[in-house]
Amino acid sequence: MSKRSKYDLDSIPQDPPYLQPGALVEIQPPESGYESPWHTATIVQRATPIHSNRFVVRFTHLFQDEKTGNRPLRMISLGDIRPHPPPQRPRKFENGDHADAYHKHSWWDGVIVQELKNGNYLFRFNSDNQWPKFVEFGVNQLRLHRTWLNGHWLPPLEASEIAVEEVQREEEPTKKTMEMEEYNERALVEVANDEDGSNRAWYPAIIVTPVGLGNKRYLIQYTTMRTDDNSNIGFFGKVVDTLHIRPRPPDIAVPDQFVMLDQVDAFYKGGWWKGVIIKVLSDDSKYHVYLATHEEIEFKHSELRLHQDWIDGKWTKPSPGVHL
Repeated sequence: MSKRSKYDLDSIPQDPPYLQPGALVEIQPPESGYESPWHTATIVQRATPIHSNRFVVRFTHLFQDEKTGNRPLRMISLGDIRPHPPPQRPRKFENGDHADAYHKHSWWDGVIVQELKNGNYLFRFNSDNQWPKFVEFGVNQLRLHRTWLNGHWLPPLEASEIAVEEVQREEEPTKKTMEMEEYNERALVEVANDEDGSNRAWYPAIIVTPVGLGNKRYLIQYTTMRTDDNSNIGFFGKVVDTLHIRPRPPDIAVPDQFVMLDQVDAFYKGGWWKGVIIKVLSDDSKYHVYLATHEEIEFKHSELRLHQDWIDGKWTKPSPGVHL
């Protein structure tokens, strides 16, 4: 009689199609918390030992090295993996609908607040980790929120909802837009502080000269940076890489009066800080702004500008203010 195999074949897990190597899935990384978005990834293989409820995956965008483009393999438990939903047709949403928004290459949980006149929707993120809380999305960047439970989607996917082809989401940066921006001497720019996320501010500066080969670093001179006692520090030079430099935003018409929920930049301590209008004072020339740093500060009209984002080498304009 031959020796018994190490595993009884009947006891080896038979994975469903969505867990087979090469399958596209969505993952909520456990280290990011329950409020984190769902990220797309590809199944590489079931982890060893074979009865482990963990899988080796490679994320589509998460954990990608910005310099090399490499995407490391990660070990993820089965409970944090779900199938990638089939592409869905654009749909009509109602105020209060529980939905997901495709933002920063991942799907975020939230609520439809209002349909806008241009056909887009104002969406409120449920996660406290996302700023701003209210963002405008097109219908192709939204889907009805569903939960994967015991092998089924709740609410169920109807055949009429499924699109024949994958719906286009956000454009991927092309090779051209991913190239480093080059700046001429005396160019007017803005330079980020060393903080990320909510603590990031942009300070007006001038390019003095490139440093080294390849125009990847520049000596810059700040023009408005101030000390803690709000006095100008005069000439202050610093060598900065291009990842922390952007051109000055183009001048766009500033409204005579900002309105509730306008996304703005507030000039504070010599730099521009991202925020949102949360109160218009009675004289119409002052506003309470809730900064991304979670501070509420009063600003004059002249200390505010409409927020713009520098994305893939282009400035994107903010959506108009919306009354709720």
